[in-house]
Amino acid sequence: MFEQKSISQTILLHLIAILFVIFNVSDIRIAGLADLIPLFDLMIIFYFGIFKNVFSVWFIFLLGIWNDALNGTPLGTTALCYILLGKFFSVLNSKMMLKENFKQIWQQFVAFCFLFLLMKWAILSIFSESAHSVVTPLVQFILSSLLYILMHKFFDYLSEKLLEN
Repeated sequence: MFEQKSISQTILLHLIAILFVIFNVSDIRIAGLADLIPLFDLMIIFYFGIFKNVFSVWFIFLLGIWNDALNGTPLGTTALCYILLGKFFSVLNSKMMLKENFKQIWQQFVAFCFLFLLMKWAILSIFSESAHSVVTPLVQFILSSLLYILMHKFFDYLSEKLLEN
């Protein structure tokens, strides 16, 4: 019974991550706001993939592929960014032991978000053979960095309710 409850709670957490990807690609038709939604999927991947080490590399890869399919970007772009940066920050996190200090965790997320957007912008610019606009990634970076403070608290709550017994 205990094992079944733990598995169902972990599956629920994975479904919430999938919901965040859907939310990020939702079609908001208000003056171009669809491109300016904070990167909720990146936040949950950082928290549960890197910080808590709950999401497997395969799940993160599949989220990236699905994100690309829904956004219409070349398949593998987001997954490549997720995996490369995820591995880099996982190693960095294990070496620096940043599990307790929120200020350092937030700074690490800001760096993670910046590098993710820079890497994705560069890959998409190479694929399209012209530089993409930097306005959308810049606004997404600012919104995501600020909103992560609240989302971290929400993820702490989810982690407490779904992962810790």
